[in-house]
Amino acid sequence: MGMRKQLDNLCSFRLDYRKSFVKSSIAYLILPMSTSTDPNAPTKANPYESELLVNRLMTEGSDKETRHFELSLKASGLENMPGDSLEVLPTNCEKVVSDLLGVVGVTGLETVKVGDENLVLEDALMNRLACTVLSKIQIKKFNEFAQSDHLADLLQIANKDALVDYMWGRELIDLFSEFPQSGISAQDFVGLLRPMPPRLYSIASSLSAHAEEVHLTVAVVRYQGQGKQRKGVCSSYLAERVGQSIPCYVHPNKNFKLPEDSSTPIIMVGPGTGIAPFRAFVEERQAIGATGKNWLFFGDRSEKTDYLYREEWESYKKDGVLNELDLAWSRDQTEKVYVQHKMLEKKQELWSWLNDGSVFYVCGDASRMAKDVDQALRTIAQDEGAMNEEEAAVWVKGLQKERRYLKDVY
Repeated sequence: MGMRKQLDNLCSFRLDYRKSFVKSSIAYLILPMSTSTDPNAPTKANPYESELLVNRLMTEGSDKETRHFELSLKASGLENMPGDSLEVLPTNCEKVVSDLLGVVGVTGLETVKVGDENLVLEDALMNRLACTVLSKIQIKKFNEFAQSDHLADLLQIANKDALVDYMWGRELIDLFSEFPQSGISAQDFVGLLRPMPPRLYSIASSLSAHAEEVHLTVAVVRYQGQGKQRKGVCSSYLAERVGQSIPCYVHPNKNFKLPEDSSTPIIMVGPGTGIAPFRAFVEERQAIGATGKNWLFFGDRSEKTDYLYREEWESYKKDGVLNELDLAWSRDQTEKVYVQHKMLEKKQELWSWLNDGSVFYVCGDASRMAKDVDQALRTIAQDEGAMNEEEAAVWVKGLQKERRYLKDVY
């Protein structure tokens, strides 16, 4: 458990393999291509090569590395609306590929078949195949060669918790290090790998405010695993570049949009990098002269080091674009304070806004934050609406059916 705590503290990235496929459905799996009717619009098969204009660290002095990126959309034909996401097609780190080739015992110059294409192995590993994070099916395929009793035991259904613990902090290279395989062919090795999936990031800007640009807010993953320095494929790919081309395309999100009536009030809950789409929301609302009120709940570790876009939010508050701004800092006092606590502190006003037709948005971690925010909503309904627990649950579901409670969680 010490490794788990260290990993969470270092980069706020929980390698929880029990939920990896849930998170992947939002951020890592290959998702449908752009719904644009333009046949020439960039897609996964034909991405736009965007110039990375700005790469700025926003958390100086923090043990979290969160960066703001600005990418050019000049002459791309790409359009996006607040709430949409950008899919980025990263390449693997050269050192990761080089180290893996060495441990596997292949040169990288071999020709391998990937799908219907014949590729040089090293190029395939750099650009086409995922070669870091482990999965159960990958271990199962590997053990067809290794024939390890230990791995076979871990793969038993009864030992699923032990398998999760084993995979924690390990990558594919660790399998080959712990269970060396002499003579495995390059093609058999490729058979262990899945295609490199694009990474999905909420767009943190409005085209109305930043014509021909798209901005991202990204937590960069770096941690120690099995005594080695590890890093997230796409977040570090972005973090280690500026002025270079980034293959990307837009992924529309029709289920996380601003209300059509710009006079509708909105409530936004976005701790950490969950703040990204709400920066786009507020930029858009300001640009179009929306008359609806805006309320933002934001939280992170420390006000001094983790207050993302501080100047912008405080300027919006001063100018009246943000009617309400509530901040939660989990490490600035003895007792941790999170966004749901701030919601409960303002329960009377929140209840009033919701009764006035506000749309309630949540973006961020699905496993804990979103559940806590949902429970806070139910508690507010009970306290302010004189409902019992069952009635509060029905009321919250009613908000969802009316599309007045929208989530973008992962």
